[in-house]
This record gives sequence, structure tokens and C-alpha cells, in this order.
Amino acid sequence: MVAEQITEHGLVDDPHLRRGARGYPLLPGGYGRSTYYTGRPSPYAVRGEGYRVWDDRGREHIDANNNFTSLIHGNAHPEIVEAAVRALSAGASWGIPNLDEWELAEQLMTRLPSLDQVRFTNSGTEAVMAAIRIARGSTGRDRVLVTDGGYHGTSDVALVPGGPSYTRGVPRGVIDDVTPIPLNDVSALHAAVEAAPAAYAAIILDLLPNRAGLLHITDEFVHSARELASRHGIVLIIDEVISLRLGYHGISGEYGIEPDLLTTGKTIGGGFPVGAVAGRGELMAEVDPTKPNSLPHGGTFSGNPVSMAAGAAALRLYPESEVLRLNALGEIVRSSVSARIAGTGWTVRGQGSLIRAVPEGVNKVDDATQHRLWWESYERGLLGSPANLLSLSTPMDKAVAVDLADRLADAVIAVSDKQD
Repeated sequence: MVAEQITEHGLVDDPHLRRGARGYPLLPGGYGRSTYYTGRPSPYAVRGEGYRVWDDRGREHIDANNNFTSLIHGNAHPEIVEAAVRALSAGASWGIPNLDEWELAEQLMTRLPSLDQVRFTNSGTEAVMAAIRIARGSTGRDRVLVTDGGYHGTSDVALVPGGPSYTRGVPRGVIDDVTPIPLNDVSALHAAVEAAPAAYAAIILDLLPNRAGLLHITDEFVHSARELASRHGIVLIIDEVISLRLGYHGISGEYGIEPDLLTTGKTIGGGFPVGAVAGRGELMAEVDPTKPNSLPHGGTFSGNPVSMAAGAAALRLYPESEVLRLNALGEIVRSSVSARIAGTGWTVRGQGSLIRAVPEGVNKVDDATQHRLWWESYERGLLGSPANLLSLSTPMDKAVAVDLADRLADAVIAVSDKQD
């Protein structure tokens, strides 16, 4: 393990750090994403195949990070590689439309029968930004209602429900336009909307928020949001950037709820940058450039043929039978881990192919605890996200699920023992 040292610049020292002329690492803190950080110098991935990944320390791992849930088919799936290479060989991106966009649109809209149209973006963050703008443009209103613990990307509006540590640098006017309410508090939902129903452009819901520890949103809360939105002309946005994988019609289909707009990403890109906002035709008309006074929407690489071709292949490889199989593997992991960690003060949450171990009674886990569990998992050959969200991939079978469960349970028990 690389020893952690602090340099004269206050940065973690790591032999991989490449420094500029004035001594600073070329990447802030040595990281290309803040979300990579796990409290110590990180290993670097060097190769992935199926459900496995190898790092620069010579270690092989079960990859349950899967690039923050986006690799539904694991690493380097041959059909996805073939689709991406075919598109790349013909030209990585152009300034006119490409036919692969239509293929992915058809694949996606088949799964979302209550919605009519889709516009692609480069990320889930951009998809949520576009959805909010469509909602504001169509209603002529500004305010947005969100739930505490919901994560909707890194735009200014989306950062507000994260609290003070996330809103530093966000303008006061943006903060004032966002109303966070407690998760599953139906009374607070009604009170917030009915206090100013004509002020709200959108209600945004993440139906299985990871930031809240993968707590489920209740049926009553979801259907109350739908009823209030319909009654007051508010746009209901369901954020399925992560959760689309949980049902053939997404997690909103599992709830039997019809959103006005739905945002997604990750799974639909085959491992390449992607996001999407899908919606009812009358709302999506707001970004129809053939109509007068439409909202401009661009993005140099939005809908690029490589992401579209890889994404279409990924969805073809994820029919309902695979959704159900992967969800069943998730149930095996949760039940096995739950049995082994009983009495440790920890619990395991999630749904379908998403799993997360957290201390009992805790929604927001402190960074130190998350880092301890990440490293205990790493030492046992299991990679999750820095928040210890685990996602399964289709190359996994029951034997892998059982193995994964054992590694996770061992890591939780090790953290629990050290806390005692």
C-alpha cells in the first residue's frame, strides 16, 4: 500500500502524481473526479474484462463499482465493443444527425410506453438540467421541489438538496428557488406545494436515492406527488439516471407511476458518455427547433454516434429476462449479507441489482466510515463506489453473487469489529 504523505502544498503524495512547473499535481488532489476519493491514494485500473477488473497494484477484483453503475454489462462486452468500434471507424462525431440516434431512441422509448420523445445529452447531470429548463419553459414558473437525499447531478439546482457542504458557491437566488423536503414526508410535500402551487415548475424525485442510503420512496409519497403535480400543473420529473436498470420499464414502471419527464443515463450509453430526457410530446415540443420560440438545446457531443451505437447494443443485451435475472442475483446478495452481518449494527439495503451496506438507523453515512468500508472491501478483492454502492452486471452468475456477498459481509464485519 502506498504510504500517505502530505506535501508542502497540502496534497496527498502518490508516485502516480505528475506535477507541473510550480509543483502542483496536474489533477487537483491527484484526482480527475472528486468522486474517486476514498481517503487514501487510490489504485488505478489497468484492465477490465466481464465482471473483473485489474489494478496497477497487481490485484484482481470483482467490479461492483461498474463506473458508478453505468456498466450494466461489465467491462469490454464484445458486442458493445464491436458497435462502438464500428461507429468510431465511420467517424466519431459529426455536426449533422446520425442514424444511431434513432436506434437508441427507439430502444429506449419501447421501455417507456407512457412517454413520446427523447432528447440525448452527454450526462445525467445535463439531462436533469434540460428537464428543469423544459419544465420552467412550459409552465412559466421557477421553483423546483426536491427531496432531502436525492442526487440529481452537479448543476447548481441539483446541488441544493445535498445541504451546506454542496451549496457552497451556489448563488442565493438558486437556493431560494429550490425547496427540499424530508424523504417520504407526505405532509411536508402537501404543505410545500399548497403554500405556493403556482410557483412550482417541477417536482423531481429519485425513487431509490443513494445519497439517502438507498432508502425506498413509499408508494404513498410517489402517488401524492403525481396527484399534486397533476392538480396544480406542475411537471413531475422522475430521475432514473441510476434506477432505470431496476425494471424493464424503469423503477417508475415498478411503482406504476407515469412521469411527465424522465431523465436517465449511465446504463443507456454502453459505457460511453450519455444522458437523456424523455417526456410527453407536448412538453418535449419545448425543444423542437421547428416550432417558434423553442428552447435552444445543444451539446457538441450530445447524441454522438459512438455513445448511441454502444447504448443501443447495451439495451438490446438487457431484455426483461436479464433485468429479472440480475435483480434476483441482487436478492441473493442482500439476503446472504443480511444473515451474516446480523448483530453487527449494520444493515444492507437496495433493490434489484443495486446493493449498499450502511450502519443501522443511518441515512447519510460519514466519510470516514465509508472510506473504511471501501478499503476493507478492496483488500478482499471487491470494488464498489466510494459510497459503497454496489451494482451487479450481466456477466455475473449465482456463484459470483455468492462470492461477492461473502466478500462484502467480511468487509462489514471487519469495520464493525474495529468500531467496537
